[in-house]
Amino acid sequence: MPDDEIKRREEITKSLARPGTKVTVEEVGKGPLSIESEIEAYMSIGPVLEWLFELRKNNRYDAIIIGCAGDPGLGAARELMDVPIIGPAEAAYHIACMVADRFSVISPTQAGGVKAADDLVARTREMGINSRLASVEFVEMPVVEMWGDDATAIIKQATKAINKAKENGAGAVVLGCMSMAFRTAKTKWEVGIPVINPLSAAIKVAESFVDMGILQSRVTYPAADFKKLVGTVFKQ
Repeated sequence: MPDDEIKRREEITKSLARPGTKVTVEEVGKGPLSIESEIEAYMSIGPVLEWLFELRKNNRYDAIIIGCAGDPGLGAARELMDVPIIGPAEAAYHIACMVADRFSVISPTQAGGVKAADDLVARTREMGINSRLASVEFVEMPVVEMWGDDATAIIKQATKAINKAKENGAGAVVLGCMSMAFRTAKTKWEVGIPVINPLSAAIKVAESFVDMGILQSRVTYPAADFKKLVGTVFKQ
């Protein structure tokens, strides 16, 4: 990802956090340019875990947010780290369930323009809320075209998708891509139902977890066995 895009995202994130919350947006340095397929999702996890392992040596964060609304590697990251790890999709989906009986996800098309909803449906099934998913709607724009400041095109397409979601019974919608979330972070949606931005949701959940002193359960996410992992998976 270009340095100017990383800087732009950091400034947006800082503007959404409350005063006193220090935010850094970091790139792991390896992995796919964007995540628009299962291959890219899986290939992104290893570099993230390697980056987190290095971060453990001098951890300067109170909480960490996965930078993709597919939450790749979320469970593994929680096993690895001793600070809250927040998945933007998980945070946003649960908030959507708090404000509506059913919600839809607005997603970019996958690689090659494919409209595939299986991964999103599987994610809601993992979370036990698939019965709350009204539909998955799509915007006709690749992820990398969502970088930058001009949100006009994505807002137009997303609004059309939101109207379809309403027709399918959604009482709220979640933006299903972090690039979409960054690009529309300041948008005042006038669509008649709540629009949950996963970036905002993740930031506020992270702040709340830190305030409440909540960490992922070691029953659900057992601590990583570093004696086994160091030297075989991770380099000391």
